[in-house]
Amino acid sequence: MLKYNRLAFIAILGSLMLSGCAILRDTSQTEAYNQFAIRAAQAQLWNEAIFRWKQVINIDPDDSKAHNNLGVAYEAIGNMDAAIAAYQRAAELEPDNKYYRLNYRRCRIHLRRSGVDDEAALHVEEEEPPTEQ
Repeated sequence: MLKYNRLAFIAILGSLMLSGCAILRDTSQTEAYNQFAIRAAQAQLWNEAIFRWKQVINIDPDDSKAHNNLGVAYEAIGNMDAAIAAYQRAAELEPDNKYYRLNYRRCRIHLRRSGVDDEAALHVEEEEPPTEQ
């Protein structure tokens, strides 16, 4: 199955390269990078996804979705410090987004439980997310 996913990704990549100009005409450059990153992440090509989400952030540093997705990708490769920084930035940009705040909190708690970041994660764990009514 994994081999099939990689072959499918290579086929998609090839067709994207051949029609690259058409894609950029149909959508914004950041949306094209974002969609490419999503496909790379689905194929578990995390370094490619990270590269593309960084491109989105270079174009639009205030794209909270790209920062959150970058956090997911960093977490997938085990780079927890970078994941926390990306989640934190997403939550700063969009403080009312409960998913961004929960990703940030969950990642910090994970570090605390692993013994890497006791003091800072303890502070985050004490904060309760708002409850929906």
